Amino acid sequence: MYVCICHDIKDTQIKTAMLQGVDSVEALQSELLVGTCCGCCMPMVQDLVDEHHAKYVAVDAMAV
Repeated sequence: MYVCICHDIKDTQIKTAMLQGVDSVEALQSELLVGTCCGCCMPMVQDLVDEHHAKYVAVDAMAV
């Protein structure tokens, strides 16, 4: 599904980037340019980042 129409970025691209360590809104803006044009995608980008952190950061914390 498209997240950022301005820069032709799909949710799968964002999820892949986050798994590679690009896991903040600011880092995604720098790496993929999401939210750097009209900004309409920012709520969805933030939701994806929040979901990623809830899923993967919580798992990392439990492993320690």
